[in-house]
Amino acid sequence: MIFMFLASGLGQAAPAAEFGGYVALTSDYVKRGVSQSDGDPSIQLSGDLSFDNGFYIGAWGSSVDIQNGPSRKRDVEINYYLGYAMDISSTWQMSVGAVAYTYPGQTGNVDYNYEEYSLGASFDDRMWLEFAYSPDLYNTGQSSTNIDVFAEWPIDGIWSLGAGAGRYDTSDLTGRAYSYWQLGATASLSWADIDFRFHDTDRAVPIISTPERAKSRFVVKIQIPF
Repeated sequence: MIFMFLASGLGQAAPAAEFGGYVALTSDYVKRGVSQSDGDPSIQLSGDLSFDNGFYIGAWGSSVDIQNGPSRKRDVEINYYLGYAMDISSTWQMSVGAVAYTYPGQTGNVDYNYEEYSLGASFDDRMWLEFAYSPDLYNTGQSSTNIDVFAEWPIDGIWSLGAGAGRYDTSDLTGRAYSYWQLGATASLSWADIDFRFHDTDRAVPIISTPERAKSRFVVKIQIPF
């Protein structure tokens, strides 16, 4: 439904658009505290269009290494997203969005593709709060919710500190929810952003993670914009 609403908004006119993207190499792809690359390096690519009326649309891809049993494996993740963001004051911004998570080439008898919808708020480009909901996680007919907050503080012209935490509730599917958090520093250079970050969770959750993938880890990421 949100996909249809946002797409119809894009089609009403032909506003000016700005293209942006990046290529990144990370020592470990971590999503909501859980490794998606089995603790190994991952390469990522992103590109999107931002329109001056507040709409945006794009795609993001990454190499992954996820196994759920001997015959179920995912090696690539490609996410398609669109949304709308608007300023409600000089410091506050609200947004609504949708993401289609896809895993091309996935093997096994389970279709892990699913959609997630989100509402978000940000303050002064320094603090972000998001609530996300999936009505059909991994095409199982079971729902999930995620609440995430993140804040960033500039130190000087190059360095900034960032910290965040979240709660991912997959209890409809797995019978469990878990919490996750992160703490790190980012150096914004003229040619790239270099991020050093610690991630951890409070527990492993069946289907979502394993004890190895949910354990604490330190990640280094180099992100080059274009």
